[in-house]
Amino acid sequence: MKVAVPVSGENLEIFTRTGRAPFFAIFEFDGDKFKLLGLNENTHAHEHEHEHGHEHQEEHTADEVEHHHKHVKASKIEECDYIVVRALGPNMEDALKLAGVKVIKVRKSDGENALEVLEKIKDQLK
Repeated sequence: MKVAVPVSGENLEIFTRTGRAPFFAIFEFDGDKFKLLGLNENTHAHEHEHEHGHEHQEEHTADEVEHHHKHVKASKIEECDYIVVRALGPNMEDALKLAGVKVIKVRKSDGENALEVLEKIKDQLK
């Protein structure tokens, strides 16, 4: 099974805003251990780099969901069974559902590092 986590980089620090995370860490889970397969660039965040520092609220429309779905595919998240997130906008949430990726929401108190958080929630991965 594959699990994606939005992260800031190789340090695997969880990035709170899923759609703006620079990378998605992709893990293989064998039911016991997690193996990092790689970091996939978040093409949605890259496309919106020019908005850095500005609050940008996208409308929740079918076009925006399809736009996000395009990035879910480009970032290869659709190959994952789950994504573990802190915060998720409605467009990204619907795009993930469209791709068949199950969402698990966690809190900041669950940890800062993707592996640390995955270890805490591995019983939710079935």
